[in-house]
Amino acid sequence: MYINGYFTGLIDFPGDQLPYVGLYDWNLVVLSIVIAICGAWAGLSCLTRANSIHSASALVSAMWKVTGAVAFGGSIWGMHFVGMLAFSLPCGISYDILLTSISIAPGILASLTAMTVVGRTDFSLATRLCVGSVLMGAGIGAMHYTGMAAMRLPAILMYDPLFAMISVCAAIVLSFIALYVVEHGQREPNHFFVRKLIAAGILGSAVASMHYVAMQAAIFYPTIEQPPRGEYLSQTLLALLIGLGVLALTGTVVAASFAARLKETARVLAAEVRSRTLAEKTARADQMRLQAIFDTAVEAIIVIDRWGRIQQWSRSAEIIFGYTADDVCGENVNVILDGTSPVQHNAFASYFENTDDAAMNGIGREVDGRRRDGTVVPIELSVGRAIVDGEILYTGILRDITIRKAIEQELLEATKAKQANELKSNFLAHMSHEMRTPLNAILGFSDVMKQETFGPLDKTYKDYANDIFSSGNHLLNVVNALLDLSKVENAAQDLNITEIDLRVLLNDVTGMLRGQAEDKNLTVSTLIDSDLQDAIQSDRGKLLQIIINLVNNAVKYTPDDGRVSLRARPDGDMVEIIVEDTGIGMSEEEVALAVKPFGQVKNAFTSNTGGTGLGLPIVVSFVDLLGGDMTIDSIKNKGTTVIIRVPADYATNTNNCSVANAG
Repeated sequence: MYINGYFTGLIDFPGDQLPYVGLYDWNLVVLSIVIAICGAWAGLSCLTRANSIHSASALVSAMWKVTGAVAFGGSIWGMHFVGMLAFSLPCGISYDILLTSISIAPGILASLTAMTVVGRTDFSLATRLCVGSVLMGAGIGAMHYTGMAAMRLPAILMYDPLFAMISVCAAIVLSFIALYVVEHGQREPNHFFVRKLIAAGILGSAVASMHYVAMQAAIFYPTIEQPPRGEYLSQTLLALLIGLGVLALTGTVVAASFAARLKETARVLAAEVRSRTLAEKTARADQMRLQAIFDTAVEAIIVIDRWGRIQQWSRSAEIIFGYTADDVCGENVNVILDGTSPVQHNAFASYFENTDDAAMNGIGREVDGRRRDGTVVPIELSVGRAIVDGEILYTGILRDITIRKAIEQELLEATKAKQANELKSNFLAHMSHEMRTPLNAILGFSDVMKQETFGPLDKTYKDYANDIFSSGNHLLNVVNALLDLSKVENAAQDLNITEIDLRVLLNDVTGMLRGQAEDKNLTVSTLIDSDLQDAIQSDRGKLLQIIINLVNNAVKYTPDDGRVSLRARPDGDMVEIIVEDTGIGMSEEEVALAVKPFGQVKNAFTSNTGGTGLGLPIVVSFVDLLGGDMTIDSIKNKGTTVIIRVPADYATNTNNCSVANAG
C-alpha cells in the first residue's frame, strides 16, 4: 500500500509497470545543502538578535523575528527546488505556477511560529524546544510535499509511508537539536559564534535530510496518458525564477537586516550620546558642588602631590596665610610651614607612601604655620591620601587654632589661679583656727594682768599688759577677718535669713563706734528715711559686719574734726545704705586696690593708721552673698561715699554684686 501524491488516501500498486528511476546532479545537491545552511544561519542570527534586544524594544525584536522567518523559510523553499532541479526522470517534468508559489508560505509561517515560541520565557525550556522543533519540522514537511504536489509529469506520484514518516521525524529531531544548541549558546556566551555555526549546520542538514529522505519515499509510475496542458513552468525557467527569487529574498533579508542594524546602531549611539551628555552634565554639576564646598569650607583645604607641590588652594587658606592660589600653586608646601624643611617633609611623605600607614590617615596634629607677613600661626593639620589616575595626592585640612590656644592658655592660668587661691584659702582657714587658741590664752592672761586681779602691778608692767592685750586683740581681729575671707572664697558661708529692724541695726553701729569718733572729734550723724519699711529679710550678722566695716573705715580715714554720715532709704525692692565721710579719699587706682584682699592705700595719713586690708574685700564678698551691689564714689583729699544696695526680701530678689568707682 502507498500514499497517493496528495496524501488523501492509500492506493494499491497500479499495474505491472516498473517505476521511473531518477538520477541526481550532485553539484546541485551540494548547492541545495549550502542554501539550506546559509538560510538557517540567517534565521538563527535574526532570532539571536531579536532575543537580545527584546527588553529594549519589542517592536524591533518582532521585526528581527519576521526577517529571520522570511530568510529561513525562503532558504527552505530555495533548497527544495534546487534539490528538485538536481533530480531528473526519463520523462519531462514541469511545475504548476500556483502551487509552486504557495509552497513557500508553510516554510515561512513555520519558521516564524517556531522562533516566536523559542523566544518566549513564560514556560520551560523543554516545552519551548519541543513545540518549536515540531512546528519547524511540520513546516519543512508541508513546504516539501506542497512543492512535490506542484510537479506535472506523465507518471503517477505515490509515497512510501515508512520513508515519508522518517522524513518528517528527521526534520523534527534535527530541528530540536539545532534549537537546543542555539539556546544553550545564548546561556553560555563562550564560543557563541562556533555554537551558532554548528546549529546552522544541523538545522540546514535537517532541511536537506528531510528533502532527500522524502524524495526517497516518492515513487513515479509511468502512465500512457500525457499530462493535460496548462500554465506549467519548464525546469530551465523554474531554475531561473528560483535563482532570482532566492536572490531577491536574500537581498531583501540582507537589506532588512542591514536597516535594522543601522537603526539599532543609531539607537545605541543616540543612547550613548544621551548617556555621555548626562554624565558630562552630572560631572560638571559635581565639579561645581565640589568647588563650592572647597571654596566655602571654614577650614583651609590644600592638595599637594607626592613631591609636596601645591595643586589646589582654597579661599580659607588664602584668608589664613595671606597667599592667593596664583601665588602658591606649584610651590612647595614648606612655604607655609614654620620649622619644617623640604627634607623633613619629603621623608614624611616617603614614609607615608612606603608604609601605607592607615593609622596616620586623617589624624590631626598641631604644627606651626607661617603667614605671608612672616608671623607664625598655630595650625591643626589633618592629612588624607588618595590615588587619582595613578597619581598620589595628599589633602590637608588646616584649622587656625590661635583663638583656641589663647583660650587654653587662659583656662590654664585660671586653673592655676584657682588652685593657688584654694591653697591660700585652705591655709588661711587652718592657720586661723590654729592661731586663735594661743591668742585667746594671751588675751585672757593679759586681761587678768591688766585688771590686777591677783594684785597690783608696777606701772611699767601694767603698760606692758595693756600693749599685749591691744596687740593680741588686733591680731585676733586679723585672724577673724582671714577666717571670714577664706569662708567666702570657699563658698563656705551660710546665710541666716531673719527679720531685721534696720533702724535698730544702724543705731547699734553708731553706738559701737561713737567712742572712737569722739576721740577724733568727728561728727557722726544717722539719717533714716521715713518711708523705709519697719523690717527687712536678710542676714543680720553679714549686714551688721558690712555696715561696721564701712563706718569704721570712714572714721579711721577721716582727719580730726571731720564728718561721717550714715543714711538709709528705700529704692524699689532694694534698701540703699549710704556711708559718707570727709576723709582722705582715693583715686580710681586706689579704689581698685582697696577692694582686693590685703590691698592698702599708702599715704602720709594712713602710715600711722592700722589696718589689714581685708575690710573692703569682706564687704564686697558679703554684699555679693546677700544679692546686692556696691558703688564707691571717691575724690582724692575730699572724701568718699559708699552706697550699698541689698534686697529688702532676700528670698524674692537677689542680684549679683558689682563694684563701681565714680571718682
